[in-house]
Amino acid sequence: MFAYKCSVAGKFFQVYAKPSSRAEPRLGVTVNKRFVPRATARNYCKRLARETFRVNSRFFYGVDLVVRLRSDIAANATAQARTEILSLMRRVYQLCGDATDAAPKS
Repeated sequence: MFAYKCSVAGKFFQVYAKPSSRAEPRLGVTVNKRFVPRATARNYCKRLARETFRVNSRFFYGVDLVVRLRSDIAANATAQARTEILSLMRRVYQLCGDATDAAPKS
């Protein structure tokens, strides 16, 4: 995934994408202990990314995404972080998600 080198970055997160032969999207989340030393804060960051992906996964068909934390998220910046994750996912999908043939037929 990281060798594919298709990514976009923001203040809090970096999102990698790779086209997949599977129709349903997949998500991976990495949070480094160096940036967020407390386990509860790391788990919160992962939950934030997973929930944002779960709610919007229908827009990311045919692509695998990996979300990597770049810096700690303060308690008052949660809404900003959620917005950033979604915008980065959409941007990387447009740039790297060459998944038009994997689109679900309706």
